[in-house]
Amino acid sequence: MNIRKLVAFIMHLAVFLHSYDAISQRKKQPIDTSAYLKQPNRIEFNFEMNDIEFTVINAQEEGLLVVKETTVRNENGFGWVLYKLDTALQIEWTKLLVVPFEYAIRGWDYSTGNFYLLFSSQQYSLDEFVIYSVEEEAGNIQDHAISTVFPIQLSHFEVLGDAVLIAGRVNFKPAVLTFDLRELKPRVIPGIYNSDSELLEIFVDDRLQVFSVAMMERLLDRRFAVTVKTYTTTNQQIQSNRVMPRERTSIINAAPIQFSNGFQYIAGAYSLRSRDYSRGLYLSKFVSGSQEMTRYYSYADLSNFFNYMGAKREQRVQGRIEKRKEKGQKIRFNYRLLMHEIIQQNDQLLLVGEVYYPRYSHYTRYGNAASNTFARNLTTITGYKFTHAIVVAFDKNGKILWDQSFPIEDVFKDELSKTVQVIAKKERVELHYLEENVIRSKVVIGEEVFEGKSFTPIRLKSSKDQNVLKDPKVEGLELWYGSTLYAYGEQQLEYSVTDKVKTKRDVFYINKVYYNLDDSSQ
Repeated sequence: MNIRKLVAFIMHLAVFLHSYDAISQRKKQPIDTSAYLKQPNRIEFNFEMNDIEFTVINAQEEGLLVVKETTVRNENGFGWVLYKLDTALQIEWTKLLVVPFEYAIRGWDYSTGNFYLLFSSQQYSLDEFVIYSVEEEAGNIQDHAISTVFPIQLSHFEVLGDAVLIAGRVNFKPAVLTFDLRELKPRVIPGIYNSDSELLEIFVDDRLQVFSVAMMERLLDRRFAVTVKTYTTTNQQIQSNRVMPRERTSIINAAPIQFSNGFQYIAGAYSLRSRDYSRGLYLSKFVSGSQEMTRYYSYADLSNFFNYMGAKREQRVQGRIEKRKEKGQKIRFNYRLLMHEIIQQNDQLLLVGEVYYPRYSHYTRYGNAASNTFARNLTTITGYKFTHAIVVAFDKNGKILWDQSFPIEDVFKDELSKTVQVIAKKERVELHYLEENVIRSKVVIGEEVFEGKSFTPIRLKSSKDQNVLKDPKVEGLELWYGSTLYAYGEQQLEYSVTDKVKTKRDVFYINKVYYNLDDSSQ
């Protein structure tokens, strides 16, 4: 080995050891601060023989509505029980709602003092719906029959003031309709119904009483762009911003912040033509409807995207990235990313996403057509496995200030929905999710990780209770109001009456949760 090669080898070894040591140091077990995660209140509902399912509707500072579906019946339908809770999880009132036998719940929401439950028939075409409005203060119930005129494959249900939004697919095209609860006549939002478009998400701004519709659109060259259109509750379009992709790329999702004084930011993921797998992130800035700036960042550009891995595996990935950079080459990564809304924190824009992949089931379908036996191999998605969440902080010019990742362990869902709850305070960012009766948290202060990971078990009501159901089918964690969350789920509890006598009961629980780093008593 000549001197030049020896020097190069020593330099590469030094870089390797420094990188590995930095990654290892970062992955050392942090100080456990899980005691700061408070659970001051809890309520339990015993599962009775006729109970089917519990649903929780969030009314922020006004509390929660718990909806219990049962098989208790009379001549008019099944009995559904409504429990209104305050923010201390105390029951304020209980009401009985009788729902016709053939109806199933399709959606729910809360807006300006009322809860809303959307039902439709399971046996007929999806153009007839019933909305039950439940007064938050006294529990008075009123029903509203609405018709979309044409069948719609429902995907979104939102209520904004007196306006009801119903969105989905009509004849394989996206459509958004609004109803005024005082008139109950459908109004189709213009500019949405298009065979080359796909509805991504609807974002509601209760403060401004406007909503935004994000759509992915196929271009003539088969790439994709994203358009975000903002409307009033009377369907008046007040802004339309279109994110056009750069050469050879596609824009495949979007998370906007509501426009203010003509300014709006839209962020999301981009790909190379694929509608499913992304290559990195983008941030666009619009001024008075014009795309002023768009910046792109591949996943390899992020400092901490891969730190959910073990130290050795992360070091190997980072080593591959560095070698490609030295050769002037780019390394490409493909990920499915579930986007959150953009969060404004001080002068920063926080983009949050969750990385996942679908799991498939393969099976063979046999049949007989005109006496010819055939077999067909089919594949179906059975659920979604999550690996990690990312938080990327941008400045107002689209420059990345810092990024962090948060491992999501053991989470598998039947339907694709957000797992991680993000709370942005002035001085820190909190990330929390619930899995197997344990709240898992990470706290970032500035660019530093204050706490890498903490594990806090769901608090039970009595010290004599023991949770038997280790992997419940139903559980979740939701942002409630301010920095407060609520955890919910099903548990099977074993209670020790004596040393030899134990009883079991199945419950649906709700726990109030908040993170208090300012508590000096710990």
